[in-house]
Amino acid sequence: MNAPAPTVEADGTVGSTPSVARITDWLLGGRHHQYPADRRLGLRLLRAAPWFGQAVELNHLYAHQTVSMLRECGIRQFVDLGSGLPSDNPHFPSTAVSAGPDATVIHVDADPYVIEHGPQLLKTPAQHRFVHADLRRDMLRVLRDLPLHGLDPGQPTALLLHNVLPWITDDADAHAIVGAALDQAPPGSVLSLTHLTADLRRTGSAAAALCLDTAGLPMRLRTAEEICDLIEDHPQPWHVRFPGIVPVGLYHPRQCRAPVAIGDSGAYAAIAIHPEPARR
Repeated sequence: MNAPAPTVEADGTVGSTPSVARITDWLLGGRHHQYPADRRLGLRLLRAAPWFGQAVELNHLYAHQTVSMLRECGIRQFVDLGSGLPSDNPHFPSTAVSAGPDATVIHVDADPYVIEHGPQLLKTPAQHRFVHADLRRDMLRVLRDLPLHGLDPGQPTALLLHNVLPWITDDADAHAIVGAALDQAPPGSVLSLTHLTADLRRTGSAAAALCLDTAGLPMRLRTAEEICDLIEDHPQPWHVRFPGIVPVGLYHPRQCRAPVAIGDSGAYAAIAIHPEPARR
């Protein structure tokens, strides 16, 4: 794959501002969608928290396993909120691949780079759309417009918030985003959420957060209790599926190739189920 055309930043330089999406892609083994600023920050992150790359890989593996599981349960509509770039590493399938060729997948991201380059990275016949939106401002509009992008508002939908909320540093915004998702989802829907935390890796977590903050990418680490509050702070709390809020690497233990140390996850995962039964 050819390298992407350089992106000119507001200050006239090329690729001078690191991007969460591109750094994540680099940590997953991608080699075509980063600029020097992304790679430099990625290396600083790994020096501050050597386990950070493993945590990103486990988060992606969890996403793949969860989407595949939801597909087996009959869900064919997926909204990947804060989707980032689909990985070009074959060991880390994209959401569209995991969802299957007959699924509709909506990828939502605030990064123009993702919107520009994401579609060309998807080699799957699944129906997919890329929507440019900032969840802090546009969450309700995005959810209300989903039928315009091919989703059936009467069918169960999987809402994916994978490693998105740490970048929503204001707690009120984070609660509003999750609340809107829970309010607007059709009966029978599912919310899958992962969130970086300092609970599992005290060493390095604060250093990693400081590293990102210094680079202009502030991150909010939340505890298990705070993550639980995001789901339960709702008039109709959704049921958190067993095993509850657990380290990402332990959520699908049978699918792991080898035992995963709790600290390597670096993040929690939870799946919440719509309180009403699906329509028949």
